[in-house]
Amino acid sequence: MKTFIKAIMAGIAISIGGTIYLTLENHIAGSFLFSIGLFTIYTFGLNLYTGKVCYIPNEKPKFLLTILIVLLGNAVGTVGMGYLYRGTKQVKLVEHTSELVQLKLSDTIFSTFIMAVSCGLMMCIAVIGFQTIKDSVGKHLALILPIMVFILSGYEHSIADMFYFSLANAWSGKAFIYIIVIAIGNMAGGCLLPIASRVLDHDKLGCLRE
Repeated sequence: MKTFIKAIMAGIAISIGGTIYLTLENHIAGSFLFSIGLFTIYTFGLNLYTGKVCYIPNEKPKFLLTILIVLLGNAVGTVGMGYLYRGTKQVKLVEHTSELVQLKLSDTIFSTFIMAVSCGLMMCIAVIGFQTIKDSVGKHLALILPIMVFILSGYEHSIADMFYFSLANAWSGKAFIYIIVIAIGNMAGGCLLPIASRVLDHDKLGCLRE
């Protein structure tokens, strides 16, 4: 239950980051401030799916159950916030969000998957950086820079996308399939560096353990 609650709170944190991104016309500023979500998650020890998947290669198979619980909790947080905001003054963001969602859904499955893998890799860099860098400034830059890169590059983040889909009220069978594809891609991308570390026997990456 604690894992699930922390995952819900992480979903809420990502929703707040997504909101500020949608609010600002300046994409660079928006991508920078979006990182408040990850900053909150790691400051308060919350559970984010795209961060947790990085641990999979170094954990036992039963850890996959934790991953599922975290994904469901993140979904509750983001979907809940998306629909709650539709009843507030943030409804002004619905039109812009709908355009963003339609652009995502117009992409091919293959492209969406690759964009999701790339996002998962960026998230893993953030996790490894925050975990291993000792300098305080460096630790927090590790949380900010990969986030800015994945947003400005148009990579797909499954948890943020669930918030966007909900705020736009754009859920459909196609949207659900895309979220599954993105979640799988995020997992694949998040596991790339830890798997490489096992092959290369790189201590700094191999230490990535829950």
